[in-house]
Amino acid sequence: MFVARLFPKDSTYFKQSQGYFSKLGKTMDSGGWMNLFPIWALVISGIVVNLDYNDRYIYWDWGGWILGLSKLVFATFIYFLFLRPKMLWQLGMKILNLKEILFHAFIAMIFLLIGWLDSGIILSTLPILIPYCFAFLSGLMIFQFQLELDKENGVWNHFEWTNKIEFLSASLILMALAIFLSILYDDPILSTSAAVSFPFPLITLLWPNHVRHLQRARIFPLFTLTMFLCVRLPWFLIPVAILFFVIRTINYFRYGIIYPSFGVDFLEEN
Repeated sequence: MFVARLFPKDSTYFKQSQGYFSKLGKTMDSGGWMNLFPIWALVISGIVVNLDYNDRYIYWDWGGWILGLSKLVFATFIYFLFLRPKMLWQLGMKILNLKEILFHAFIAMIFLLIGWLDSGIILSTLPILIPYCFAFLSGLMIFQFQLELDKENGVWNHFEWTNKIEFLSASLILMALAIFLSILYDDPILSTSAAVSFPFPLITLLWPNHVRHLQRARIFPLFTLTMFLCVRLPWFLIPVAILFFVIRTINYFRYGIIYPSFGVDFLEEN
């Protein structure tokens, strides 16, 4: 990370800035900024479904970025002004019961519809959103396992593996449904990204309990889908990259860790 090289943890600026970034970090945590990644991906997925139906071979399209960005801003306002204050979106915050899982699926469909709705929509494309909802629910099952940060050592831990088989099996089934339906609907974006993502919950299920498998299963499926969406809409890389590096910078100056990250922790667990 460039900032880490520029301002090592033993530098004067790093130590002087920790107080400011700690306060900013509390605002970030209370606002749940990390949740914007899946929310934005859902909105963009809705947009891409329309694009894919109208032109199967469209790639790297910069047209319509103003409308697309406006939809992201609208979805962000919904999250910060309604969902977050009322604690209606609790992804990764606790173990959700069945009612809460179904409610999150309903909200996910709303975000998909925000992206999908357009003056030129074709109602026959609406069912194509369903496998995206299944893919979201597959990821939600992974986030039933909360990670805890060891602030002293700067590593993530997970100690509670209750219902591991149930949650991870459900994740695999939902991802398999997403793959099957997206192939059925001839959707190359989701079918490919879901197929690439399928091994992550599978490894977490079959391998011995370790936080590194959980970390990979949480970050890589969302990252994979986001990158495939950017193949259609490259402008989406800009807001995603800004959010990604802002959160990384805050967490670095707060805890001395690089997070979010594609790296994993290799501490041994029982």
